[in-house]
Formats: sequence, C-alpha cells, structure tokens
Amino acid sequence: MPSNETLPEVRSSGADDRARMLSLINANWTTQALSAATRIGVPDLLRTGPQTAQTLAHASGCHGRSLWRLLRALTSLEVLHESAGGLFSLTPAGTLLCSGASGSLAGWAVLCGTSSWEAWGRLGESLRDGQSSRKRDGGADGFAFLEDHPESALLFNQAMVGLTRPVAQAVAETLDLSGFRVIMDVGGGHGELVATLLARQPSLHAILFDLAHATRGAADRLAAASVEDRCTLVAGNFFDSVPGGADAYLLKSILHDWDDERAGAILRSCRRAMAPHARLYVIERIAPERLTTSAVDQGIARSDLQMLVSTGGCERTRQQYERLLDGARLRIERLLALCAPFAALEAVPC
Repeated sequence: MPSNETLPEVRSSGADDRARMLSLINANWTTQALSAATRIGVPDLLRTGPQTAQTLAHASGCHGRSLWRLLRALTSLEVLHESAGGLFSLTPAGTLLCSGASGSLAGWAVLCGTSSWEAWGRLGESLRDGQSSRKRDGGADGFAFLEDHPESALLFNQAMVGLTRPVAQAVAETLDLSGFRVIMDVGGGHGELVATLLARQPSLHAILFDLAHATRGAADRLAAASVEDRCTLVAGNFFDSVPGGADAYLLKSILHDWDDERAGAILRSCRRAMAPHARLYVIERIAPERLTTSAVDQGIARSDLQMLVSTGGCERTRQQYERLLDGARLRIERLLALCAPFAALEAVPC
C-alpha cells in the first residue's frame, strides 16, 4: 500500500463530470426501451405511417397510457417523432428497428434486451471466476445449445445478420476474390457474408459451413440474392473438421467467441483443410494495444466484455492473432482495413 505522499491527487468532480457519470450509469434504460418497443412490434406497426398511441396500444395489446410513455421516451432518443396532433412516426434511425428493413437491427435490439441482458447482469461473477454465465450454469460455451432451441437460434442468427451487413459490404469492396474459384464461409450462419460476396462476383462459388441450426436458415437469404445455385450448404462442427476444396477460407466474427485454446483448435481445423495455395481470412475487430476514449474503441471494449459474459471469448490485438495463427502453422501476409474497427487478416500456410 503506497504512502499518502505517493497517492495521486484526486480532484473534486464538477457538474459536467457528474452529469456524464449519471448518463453512463443510467444508459441501461435505452437498451430496454428499444428492445421492448421492438418486441411488441411498434416499429413494424409504424411502417405503414403515423399512428396515435391509442391505435398502437390496441394493435400491440399494450396498456394505452404505459405505451404512450414509452413512445414519448423514444422521441427523446430521436427514434420516433411526435406531431402536434399526437401522431407518432418513425425517424430514419427508427426504421432500423423494423424487421426485414435494409440494415435492420431489430434482432440485435431484442437480443440485447433479453438473453444478453441477463448475461451482462452477471458480469461481476465473470470477473471473479473468468467464466461465461452459460458455462457457470453448467452449459458449454459456444452455440451448440441452439440446436435444441429453434426460437433462440432464429433470434440469434437474425441479430448476427443485422450486424454482419455493413462488414459484408466492406469485405466485398475490399477483398479481391477474382482469382479464387471456391470460397468457404466457416461459421457463416444465415449466409449474409457469402450471399453478398457471391452477388458481387458472378463467377465465384461458395460453401457455407456451420451448425445445422444456422445452415437451415441460410437458404432464404441465398435465394433472395439469387445465388443459391452457386452455394453449397454443409452442416458440421468446425472443432471436428472443416471441409476441404476451397481456395479461400473466411472466418468472420468467429474467433472472438472463443478462448485461445478453442480459437486455436478452429484455426488448426482450417489449416488441415487448406491446400498449399489456399488463403485464410480472419475478419474480426482488431483491438489496439491501448484503448482510447473514441466511439470505436468503446465499441471494442463493449464487445470484449460481451464475449466475457456470454461466450467466454475475447477481442484481440493483431499481435495476439499472430500468435494464434502461428500456433496453427499460418502466417499473416497482410492486414486489410474494412469498416472500423473490423479488418481482414490474410494468412497463408507455413
């Protein structure tokens, strides 16, 4: 314990510091307000045009006065707009909570206010024992449990599609896949990334490899992009093996779900499947050695703690990914910046 003389001086906080701290502490209300509004269908009900609180309450089966209070709260967040006549309508930001909308975040909003919310409530326990809430309750880290919970699987995959879209567009614009005949999306979920890539490159073929609960839901996305005839769906577990036959293997937001031991096992499965000419693209948030106060770095910090409480994984720096890849006999050739903070680490067998 340092002496009093060595302790740093602590200045008294001002009104601005107090207001900022209160804002940080009270931020939980926005997650629940957005999640609840999405779950009861308010954004979808407003897609047809402005409506009164009474009409929305009747359509959603809600208590009128209580729903009105939520709607007004959402106007303060610029998610809804209230006209002088008491009609509520969606703002451009609010349309992102509509199911099926371009760039929809509806699934993510619901997930963050339900199962993810429960995991965050146990952050203190994870800090003490280093385990995710799921593993602490006797389950396993990862997503195999979704095989027996179809509703949870659908919500999870819908949420991942919403988060993947801007990254998929950045990958399609940045990666030159013209020299490849077949790519494989390892852990590709409902196919957002692979559908985007195939739509951009008509000569390309793909294999989407994931657990059965994910591949079952990919057919509709592939058909919507008119690329279903160029993509083969293969169900399996990447800890057991990964199919061969691809020129490029893509791991998008996969490794951060797992601790180093399990992430290394995934990379070794990919390495065993890769031909000498094949390439691996690790598409992840790349954490800086030191976090700043920027919105990007705050997003990395949030995701890192999300992994701690929910899956047992973590966000990593480039150097940490280099060590993982080296352990699987893979060498990084270059880093391709995508939409911040995502990047693609291009690796080759060594």
